[in-house]
Amino acid sequence: MPSGDSYTVHLPTLLLTSVGVMGSAAAIMSFFGRRQRVYRGYGWWVAAMWLAAAGGLLQWLRAAWPGAAVPGNLLLLAWPVLIVTGLRQFYNRGGPPRGSSGADALLFALCYLPWLAAWASPSLQAYRSLLYAAALAAQYGTAALFVARLTACRESHALRALRAVMALQALLPFLALLHASASGGPIAAGAPLLAPLMIAPSMLAMLFTVYLCLALTHERTERDLRETQRQLRVLADIDMLTQVPNRRHFEELAGAALGNGRCARAVLMLFDIDHFKSINDTHGHAAGDEALRIVARCTRETLRTRDVVGRVGGDEFMLLLPAASVDDALLVAERITRRIDAQAGSGLALSLSFGVVDIDMAGGESLEAARIRADLALYEAKRQGRRRAVPASQRGPQTVFGDSRSFGDSSLGLSSF
Repeated sequence: MPSGDSYTVHLPTLLLTSVGVMGSAAAIMSFFGRRQRVYRGYGWWVAAMWLAAAGGLLQWLRAAWPGAAVPGNLLLLAWPVLIVTGLRQFYNRGGPPRGSSGADALLFALCYLPWLAAWASPSLQAYRSLLYAAALAAQYGTAALFVARLTACRESHALRALRAVMALQALLPFLALLHASASGGPIAAGAPLLAPLMIAPSMLAMLFTVYLCLALTHERTERDLRETQRQLRVLADIDMLTQVPNRRHFEELAGAALGNGRCARAVLMLFDIDHFKSINDTHGHAAGDEALRIVARCTRETLRTRDVVGRVGGDEFMLLLPAASVDDALLVAERITRRIDAQAGSGLALSLSFGVVDIDMAGGESLEAARIRADLALYEAKRQGRRRAVPASQRGPQTVFGDSRSFGDSSLGLSSF
């Protein structure tokens, strides 16, 4: 009401307005939770807002029912606990810091019970406001510390803002007490903690927390969407059995390696597993899958960073070696077979055949044209008895095969099949 040039805030009206605003925020969060995808912990945040609104309503009833302060303060003091409980569940996958809901409950009891004892005891009435201010500071300060220790706080703007809100909430009760003390107001009656200086900032902080909870949900949804997109890219680009690029992605990588202008020469190798159909027919498809995985792994472990390997058919692999010669490629083929030999045991015999071609970079030979020549060289390696690498060069329209290099048998121990 106006009084000269100053205005006085009507405390019950402000308190009832705050209750209405917090109730509306809780309703919005509830509606959002029903219509949109939410995550573990979101229900605790919704409960925190509803209980805060109920606590504010009980505070508004204190004038007619002084005992309403007991459940009212209980609900308001539980607000940071419920927010933290929700965060524990929300970030459970990310490994929240030490602590548990049991520790939160113990801290809550240690904060609330002293105030309750002061409220019930006439001799301790003078300490009611101070004890409740300390309880609020402890609860909000602990919540701010919890948020600060979350690993995700370093990356999430919403979490850093929530930490600041919790820290501000921890300071507000003492600021209210200091303001009342400086103005000569009553400290013991509890009025400072129901003053506009306390109510309005608390209401704004709670409303801001609603926004932050929704922002955290949005951040998680975006993060999950990016992870899903990454997994889809992997599924589209990588052969899941062997964990090497599939044919399409190999051609993309090889085309990029050959087209960057830094590669003056390159070798293409096409190789497969000898008698792979017999492996599947005799030992089963599980043994065939294991053979493919071991060949892919041995190949990856042999290559340089710049080299590109891909599975381009059932048991067929293609390998691009930039800035390499045919002799280099024959050494790579030998190292691959030796690495497979190092994993050998009694059981299934495994050997590889290779077709090796030097890509005519000066003549602008395409990857597909080189692949056709490598396929002819691979067929020639099969014709000569397998377990070998055959190089091929282009002499005019003819493909000419060079001297083949024979490799020893590889034994793959698959006794479990």
